[in-house]
Amino acid sequence: MEETDRQLVEATLKGDKNAYGKLYDKYARLVRAMCYDMTHDQAAAQDLAQEVFLRAYNLLERLEDPDKFGAWLTSIVKNIGREFRRGKFRDRHVYVGDDLPEQAVEDDAQPRMISEEIEQALGKLPEEQRLALHVYYLQGQDVKQACEILKVSRSALFRLLEKARKSMEKHLK
Repeated sequence: MEETDRQLVEATLKGDKNAYGKLYDKYARLVRAMCYDMTHDQAAAQDLAQEVFLRAYNLLERLEDPDKFGAWLTSIVKNIGREFRRGKFRDRHVYVGDDLPEQAVEDDAQPRMISEEIEQALGKLPEEQRLALHVYYLQGQDVKQACEILKVSRSALFRLLEKARKSMEKHLK
């Protein structure tokens, strides 16, 4: 049985660095995709994703509801994205100390390359729709987890996905 976010967060807070590595494995694709959406640059997206996980690790004890780790993490991504757009992270070198699990620093899973046309179409979607596509289709979260991450109801998730699919179809024609 797969461990829940709550179990992994609690284990991390008790000093189990492998538990944080599992959280990283679970959410890395989503975080990288969101970062790439903001930067349109592979290297910058990787840097931002590393910053997201570093910040989340350092702030983990402030997380009020460990069951909502995914939603909390996406809010960190959005905050770091705003900081990036304001120029705070450009040309910045981040030192990652020994207290972060190796899995969170070393990521050999490269984001899947997508065609320029699809990338442009995704870029034209509103942020909510892009995030819904990433969480549900690319990250492969189930409906309940996707709703928790996006902070929307089940019907709102399906409306977002439907709008996103129609918009993508229109942009790709």
